Amino acid sequence: MIIEFFGPPGAGKTTLARTLAARLRERDYTVDLVLSHRPAERASSETVTPSTALRTISFTTRRLTRPLAELVSMMFRPRGISRDLGTALNLIRILPPSNTLSSLRLLQYMSRLSHAWFRRSTIAHIVLFDQAFVQAICSLALLCGIADEALISYALDFVPEPDILVRLDAPTKLLEERLRDRHRLGGPFEQMLELDVETSLNSRSIIDVLHEVLRKKGRNVVSISSLDRSSLAAAVEQLERQIVVIAEQQKRATVKPAILEANISDHSLLKHFP
Repeated sequence: MIIEFFGPPGAGKTTLARTLAARLRERDYTVDLVLSHRPAERASSETVTPSTALRTISFTTRRLTRPLAELVSMMFRPRGISRDLGTALNLIRILPPSNTLSSLRLLQYMSRLSHAWFRRSTIAHIVLFDQAFVQAICSLALLCGIADEALISYALDFVPEPDILVRLDAPTKLLEERLRDRHRLGGPFEQMLELDVETSLNSRSIIDVLHEVLRKKGRNVVSISSLDRSSLAAAVEQLERQIVVIAEQQKRATVKPAILEANISDHSLLKHFP
C-alpha cells in the first residue's frame, strides 16, 4: 500500500509522514518511510550551536550525495531506466519549466522518484512518501507558470496512482511564518536550492486546481489541516484508521486466493485417493 502526501511548502508533509510512520510501527505494521531531500526541521526557537551547525553540514552533504548514490543504484537496474527516464521526460514535456536548470533538476529528481516508487510498489507492506508524483506535478506547474486543468490532468495520466493521497494545508500566515523560519535556519546552500517565500505561497492556488482535477478523476484524497500539535494528532488518528482498514482488506484479499488454491489441490487429491 502506497500513501502519498502533497501540499504547499511548510504545510507539514514530512512531519506528518514521520509521525504517522511511528504510530503505525507501534501497532506492529511494517512501514517504509520515503522522505524527500529536506533535512529534519528544527524548531524556530532552537539555538544554533556547534552541534546543530555540524548537523546542518551533514544534511547538506547528504543532500548533495544522495542523488548521485540513487542514480548509481539505477544503473544496476537497466530495465527500469527507460521507464523512469521516460516518465520524467513526459511530465517535463507536458509542463516545461521556464529555465533549463530547473528542468535538469526535476528530470533527475523525477527519474529517481520513479525508480523508488516502482521498486517499492512490489512490496507488501505500507509505504509512505512525504512527497511524490502529485507534488512533482505541482512543482512543474508552478515553475512553468501554467495552472491549466487539462494539462495537469494529462500529466496525472502518466504517473502511478497511490492507494491514498493526503493533502495538507494551513493558513497563509502560518505557512509564511514556517517558510521564513525555514529560510532563516537553513544554511546558504539550502537557501540557494529553495524557492523564495512568495513563490512557495503561490503554489497554494495550483494545489487547489490539482485537488479539483484529482476529485474529478475519482482519486481517494484525504484533506488535512496542519495548524498545531493538536491538529497533527487528530490527523494521524484519522489516517491511521483509514490505513488500517485498507491494510486489513488487502491482507484478506491475499489470503483468499491461497485458501482457494489449497481447496483445489485437496479436491484433486481426493479424486486420486477415493
